Amino acid sequence: MRCASGYNRSGLVVAQTLIELGQDPATAIALIRQRRSPWALNNQTFEHDLAIGLDAACLLAGLETLP
Repeated sequence: MRCASGYNRSGLVVAQTLIELGQDPATAIALIRQRRSPWALNNQTFEHDLAIGLDAACLLAGLETLP
C-alpha cells in the first residue's frame, strides 16, 4: 500500500503487521515514528483503530470484519 507521503496508510499497514507479529499497538506506532518520521501515523483515527484492533474498528464503523 502506498499513500501520498507514506505517513498514514502505509504506516497503518506496517503497524498492523507488527501488531500481528506480537508488538503492542503503542510500541508498533512508536517504532514506525522512530524509523519513518515523527509525523508518521498522524491520523488519530488510524492510531485509535490500531489501539482497539482493526476488526473492532470495522465493526464499529458498520463494516464487515476483515478476512
